[in-house]
Amino acid sequence: MHPNLKRCFSCGQYGNILFLLFALLAWLYYWSIERHNVTIVPLEITAYTVEVGGFVFMLFSLINFHRIVRHRYLMKTAMLVYLLVEATIMVIDFNFDKFTFWHSNAMWLNIGHSIFSGAICFTYLALEPKNTGLEVALIIAEVIILAGMFGAVFHLPVYVTLLCNALAYVVFFSIVRFLVSQERIMIDCHGDRARETKYRSDFFDDV
Repeated sequence: MHPNLKRCFSCGQYGNILFLLFALLAWLYYWSIERHNVTIVPLEITAYTVEVGGFVFMLFSLINFHRIVRHRYLMKTAMLVYLLVEATIMVIDFNFDKFTFWHSNAMWLNIGHSIFSGAICFTYLALEPKNTGLEVALIIAEVIILAGMFGAVFHLPVYVTLLCNALAYVVFFSIVRFLVSQERIMIDCHGDRARETKYRSDFFDDV
């Protein structure tokens, strides 16, 4: 496999760790406004910085996938769409007071976002179909992502589903990094050298 393949998953993992931190900062931001009607500017700046950092890492992951991994066009396109949608939701939700049409705790938004995220995550099966380790990683990630729909039951804001997504991808990328390091998953990459098997016969050795 390509020597830089691990970078694809490590960048994705680091990006989603930052998204987890952003979700926690967003919760503090909402709490300060709703409980005390106070906007903490340093908290807002920190949240934006962390959010941008997460998207930078995710962008690096996407670029490395396109440069290193062969084919998987559906997965690569899905990754790009997911990145754009998450960026849009995070920007709008963090500025919810500026958009009259936006209802962060709307049931359709929470459920729709969880289903959309689950469908995107499923495309990672293209890395190596029928690989048991990858399938287990995807099942765990899908359960965590779809658990975000319960936020709609309790009328929680959409950033709860963002938190579930980030947690799911941190777990998923961690497992895949382990599988790659153990060579338990084989992903064909650009520049790979084909393995050649040489056959030799000793039929004529005694002639």
